[in-house]
Amino acid sequence: MMLENLTAAPLNVGHLTLNNRLIHVATVGNYGKNGLPTEKQAAYYRRRAEGGVGLIVTEGFSVHPSSQPNPSVVHCYDPKAKQGMERIANVCHDFGVPILMQLWHVGRQQLWGPVGSPWGVSSLPDALSGVVPHVMTEREIQEIEQAFVEAAVTAQQCGFDGVELHGAHGYLITQFLSPWTNKRADHYGDRLYFLKTILQRIRKACGKDFAIAIKLSGSEFVQGGLDVQDTKSIVDDITSDGLVDLISINQGNFSLSLEKHVPDMHYPQAPFRDIIAQVRTAANGVPVAGIGRITDQTTANQLLKDGICDLIGMARGLISDPDLPRKWTGLSEEPVRNCISCNVCWGTIHSGKEMLCIQNSEVGSEETFVYTKASHPKTIHVIGGGPAGMEAAWVAASRGHKVTLWEKEAFLGGQVRVLADLSGLQGYGDIIRYQQNQLSRYGVEVVCGREIGTQELAQMSNATVIVATGSVPQRYPQVLAPLNPVYPKQLNSLRTKSPAKVFVFDESGNYHAYGPLVELAQLGWSAVLITTRTELGMGLDYLSRIGLHRRLRQHSVEVLTGFDVAEVTDSEVILRDVFIGETRSLDRPNAVVWAGAREANDDLWRNEKIQFLPLRPIGDAYSPRNILSAIHEGNRIGRTV
Repeated sequence: MMLENLTAAPLNVGHLTLNNRLIHVATVGNYGKNGLPTEKQAAYYRRRAEGGVGLIVTEGFSVHPSSQPNPSVVHCYDPKAKQGMERIANVCHDFGVPILMQLWHVGRQQLWGPVGSPWGVSSLPDALSGVVPHVMTEREIQEIEQAFVEAAVTAQQCGFDGVELHGAHGYLITQFLSPWTNKRADHYGDRLYFLKTILQRIRKACGKDFAIAIKLSGSEFVQGGLDVQDTKSIVDDITSDGLVDLISINQGNFSLSLEKHVPDMHYPQAPFRDIIAQVRTAANGVPVAGIGRITDQTTANQLLKDGICDLIGMARGLISDPDLPRKWTGLSEEPVRNCISCNVCWGTIHSGKEMLCIQNSEVGSEETFVYTKASHPKTIHVIGGGPAGMEAAWVAASRGHKVTLWEKEAFLGGQVRVLADLSGLQGYGDIIRYQQNQLSRYGVEVVCGREIGTQELAQMSNATVIVATGSVPQRYPQVLAPLNPVYPKQLNSLRTKSPAKVFVFDESGNYHAYGPLVELAQLGWSAVLITTRTELGMGLDYLSRIGLHRRLRQHSVEVLTGFDVAEVTDSEVILRDVFIGETRSLDRPNAVVWAGAREANDDLWRNEKIQFLPLRPIGDAYSPRNILSAIHEGNRIGRTV
């Protein structure tokens, strides 16, 4: 039986009435500049409001100069920021969407200030950076309390409908709330005192017609940290006093539990629903938003139906598709571009770059991004049905061009399909499904199982030809030849064999190595990972690297970094330490997987016989990179051809 569409139901949050149950939760975009809001930042929020979300919470805005998460974060205490903050509130209100400003102090988790001294609650080091903070005096704590209140007043003056205090993920408020971090002997050793003081003073300063929300970690998932019982007690206290209008529950802090803050595709939908449900029982009727990989509409409706939460909080789902609320609530029949929980967005943010999405090329370019109808429709042939070719084909067709997509294999998808066939990485299949849907929707003629050569290309001289033939693996080192290595695409040849000993050589730093490695280990193979690199997962975001290490340990995978192969004998593989040259011998394995660099499959477009044609190579056919580059390049040429 189909569930009632509860995501479309309105809900009161304090004095606000939300049009639906979907919240854009705070996520840093790195679109600010020198502590000030920008038009790019406003355009990002405007686009989410246009998509029909029920409520927007901004990324965290710093409340005090002692909190400097990174140079792009807005300083809401700076008078020069007021005009830009007003602009952000106004563009959301233009679409009837209320907006809360998230008030943020990072405390000891100041990862971007190599010279500054972070302020903290106790002298314990930050779990991620190892930095030991300056322990705040009582006067300094009172200064921060006042800064939160002044920031809330500023938000109200700038037209925001309320504020959310960031009390999750190990930031300053969490540092007061958690027994893991609060070791104070003064009255701030009462772990609720700091938070309640701020909430009481904001309510007094801003009145009842101003929403106050708080984001909390349901559990920190560290020994001695906040667990769900602690969080229930906190929530019961602050809701009993009527201090807050909305509770948002996420997980983790900046320890290894950071992985749980933004669960990737290895996690199921709503993996922390039980924690969220327990917290809601203590909320005294105050609405609770559940956060954490809720990107499927059926799951979202079930959570609401079962009383797990009152609202669905998401950022990644709305990054991937800002129109998701209109689609989920029945206002649009277009397909949803499902977030695949790859965490590319989080990875770009925390490497100091502006946020990007692996699928949605519009992210970060909302000011200027448009699909315009072609003034002179063309006949276009796209050669290659991987992510770049599929994206180019459907986007060009959406603009009115007549497009044919040619793929030599029996199926579309290219390297994305290779990943989607691996255990734990099936989420990549949503990229293929969305692109195939768009190809059908816009009338692209798709021809699979047909390889296009120079003779066929010569017959396309009156058309525009986009070459997206992808890339192929560079050959493994000759020294490995006696072991007959297979490439990731050939993993099926090992899936049917009896588990034995396998070496996986990783020179890619991404899931082309780790996907086969983990799957074989799950199947019972005794797996050894060997790489010349000093670290694993350099092609993954930090959160996903935590999960990778966890899975390798769970399956007893031996990891050897800093080694290459010196020699293969009848009984041994002799490794060489790349730093000091010493050798180490391992018993010869039963199978080997080589995951290394790739090279452009460019023979077609470089052929001298067809240089008279206006060929446009894109994606890996131009230069082997990653899925994000392929899709974005395909989208760009589709919009401009």
